[in-house]
Formats: sequence, C-alpha cells, structure tokens
Amino acid sequence: MKYQHRTIGSHLYLVDEIGSTNTELLEKADNYEHGAVLCARKQTAGRGRHKRDWTSQNGGLYFSVLLKEQKDIISTYPFVLLSALAVVRCIHACSSYGVAIKWPNDIYINHRKVCGILAESSTRGNMSNIVVGVGLNVNNKVSHLTGLRNPAVSLLECSGEKVDIDYLMERIINELDLLYADFVEHKFSDHLPELNRLLYAKGQEIELALGDKLRTITPLAFTPDAKLLCEEKGSTREIFLGEM
Repeated sequence: MKYQHRTIGSHLYLVDEIGSTNTELLEKADNYEHGAVLCARKQTAGRGRHKRDWTSQNGGLYFSVLLKEQKDIISTYPFVLLSALAVVRCIHACSSYGVAIKWPNDIYINHRKVCGILAESSTRGNMSNIVVGVGLNVNNKVSHLTGLRNPAVSLLECSGEKVDIDYLMERIINELDLLYADFVEHKFSDHLPELNRLLYAKGQEIELALGDKLRTITPLAFTPDAKLLCEEKGSTREIFLGEM
C-alpha cells in the first residue's frame, strides 16, 4: 500500500510470515523506499538486543521502519526513543497506569515487558541504512512463558479485551510519522518532559546489562541526545547505546 502524504509508512508492506522484518529491510534495502514499513503477522527469526531470540507468535504486532542514507546509527538514537513514545501514546487505553519506557528500547506495563524496539544498521560508503524494529505483544498470551529474560505481558492480558491489530498498527505508524518530522527538525528535546515522566524506575535502583556486565544503576532522566543520565556507585554519569 502507498500513502502519499507521509514519510514513515509512505509505503506499507504486509506479509503473513517472515524470518525477521529487520533483516529483510537491511539486506534488501534497495528494494524498499525511505520510510517504508514492513509488517509481519509472525516472525520465525525475531530477535532482540545482543541477538537474543524474540518470541514472535501470531497475535503480536511486528514491524520495521527503514531510514535510508543516514549519517550513522548514533544520530538516529533520538528517533528510537521517539518510536517508543509513539507506541506508548497508542497503547495507553489498554492500561490506565504502569506504562513506562525502560532505556534503551523496552516498554513495560506494571514491570512486565510488552514491547521491544531494536535499531540496526548497515553501512555503505559514508552513509548508513537504519532499521527500527518494533515487537509488540497484542493479542498473544505471553505472561505464562518461562525462561524469558524479563517477565512479559500482552495488551490482551492487561485489558482483557482483544485489540484490532490493523487499527493499532495504523495509529502507531501515523504517530511515528509525526514524531519523525520533529526528529528531522531537531525537536527531540520538545518531547523530553513527556519521555522523562515515562522513564522506567526513575530514582530507583535497577540492574542493567551494559556490554557483558550486569550493573546496578539509578535512572534519572533521558538526555537531549538520547542518552540515559543515571547514578552509579555514587557518581552521576551518562550511558549511551554504544555501551550496551
């Protein structure tokens, strides 16, 4: 499907099943347009950070956005956070409280993971193609699953009601397009107050995997360049995605 008046989702591709929407857009970027969105009903090789498996059952929403010819992945980190904000704005109706963004790329409802966002890149010459992948538990049941790194939940399990996935996808893509325009116009900081209200475990000690180490930090705020301001061992520092 083609949409004339937006950048994100200008072209929308729907498939029933695929290995990974991120992999498809990265490896075949020449076949897709800047801003294209690829959505799958099911992924057979979904993944999260550090190549961890991401359970991609029927009933979830799995899609990726392609940003072509970007300077580098670091410069797109603010849009990754705005992508989380877009999802949160569209799922609030399913949970009246407890929705939060855990830096760098997860959305939680009442301390259970409902959504993961993964940004990846491929470089050609001086430019990079970036994909931002979103995996959202919608009508699939996941709270009973064991062996997960973090307890999971779906929108169905939060609200007790099934969600129209196609309508939800359209809402999220529209919100992404609006926030992408702000990202391009360097207006990321305009959204920092809202993002910081949504910061998971703000002012509380949590364990966060940084590289191959599990460290105890206290999240304080998102920064204007999409880093995390936190306290660690009595000192205040900033953490960036390159350390993850």
